[in-house]
Amino acid sequence: MDSRKTLAAALLISVSTQAVSGDDVNPIAAAIFLTICAPTLLIGATTSLTTEPPEVFKSAKTDALAFIGSDGEIRGAQFEQASRYYRSTSAPPLMSDTQLALAIAVLP
Repeated sequence: MDSRKTLAAALLISVSTQAVSGDDVNPIAAAIFLTICAPTLLIGATTSLTTEPPEVFKSAKTDALAFIGSDGEIRGAQFEQASRYYRSTSAPPLMSDTQLALAIAVLP
């Protein structure tokens, strides 16, 4: 789960806890709130866990390991392509090239 999804989940859990734990809670409103939030959180978490990374990242694993092993000196074509793909799809980019290489290296 990326940091934005984690933050959204934490926020929803926090709000739902506050909505149900207050002294003057309307039980119907709390039940409706939880009925809507629980499935949304479940679907979001399941989707983020089952989503496959793009093929561009999988094919860059060897180059990412070379990048890590050379302390950034070796930038293979596959890793360069993955880095450009990441930069173009994540605005603003959340990881440095080293962090991206580490993330790619641990892909199955």
